[in-house]
Amino acid sequence: MLLKQIQYFLAVAECRHFTRAAERLFLSQSALSQQITKLENDLNIKLINRDCHPIELTPAGEDFYHYAEYILHDVNQLHEGMKKWQKPHKHTIHIGMIMGLGGLPLSDFLAAFNTRYPEARFTLEHHLSKELCHMLTEGQLDFAIFAAPQNIHSYPFEILPIQQEPFLALLPPLHPSASTDYFDLTLAEKEKFIFPTPENVSYDILLKACEDAGFKPDIVSYCSGAANRIDLVKAGLGISIVSESALRYHRTEDLVIRPLKNPVYKHTIMARLQTTMPSSYKEAFWKHIQQELS
Repeated sequence: MLLKQIQYFLAVAECRHFTRAAERLFLSQSALSQQITKLENDLNIKLINRDCHPIELTPAGEDFYHYAEYILHDVNQLHEGMKKWQKPHKHTIHIGMIMGLGGLPLSDFLAAFNTRYPEARFTLEHHLSKELCHMLTEGQLDFAIFAAPQNIHSYPFEILPIQQEPFLALLPPLHPSASTDYFDLTLAEKEKFIFPTPENVSYDILLKACEDAGFKPDIVSYCSGAANRIDLVKAGLGISIVSESALRYHRTEDLVIRPLKNPVYKHTIMARLQTTMPSSYKEAFWKHIQQELS
């Protein structure tokens, strides 16, 4: 079992789709599928049920997923701890990003830049938005792509807006709002909510949305991933509010999805430190992304 196989499995588990996971990892679908099959053969355990669409994790796969998250976190911590001893390639661009960038064709952007600057190198790593803000502030990254926290303007960042996506209400079929065209958050004071964990930027955004609607939400469960929130809504534990892009990778046919009457948005941005003098390559990369986005 190799570390890259653990990383590949986590991507598939998050996307619940081999093609989308392969796009995220910059791999071919066949190469990714072969690595997952090799992992399963090495363990002599079936981790993924490929007969479902989208795919589902087996009970063993769910267990493996939780262990794999801890392992990858420890490896990332080790990598960060060793950075101070490294002599980085002078043309290496370090980029941090969140999972699930929706329709952003980042791989195409990187490939186009590499065509113009073939000596440039990239390192890409995934973290939650709040952690990316901290890493960028500490100089551990050159650029970061993340969901903007509500206090984004308190950071010493220069910002490029990337996309704005709405949050949507996820409801059980018999919910009273299932027969309406939208979900009115001002009428949701008595609802039981399934929220993202406080480490997620979405937690702050949704908490403020509820407060603006005049109530403090009754949160019955916190889940870091959208897939878990969807499952809990299906199980009847409560309702949830999920970003539009998160719903692209998960089965929701048994649920009702409604826009919010008063829209709430997640703003994805790319940021860099204002106070750091960039190299010519990093400045060229920033301008390249500006042009691609425009």
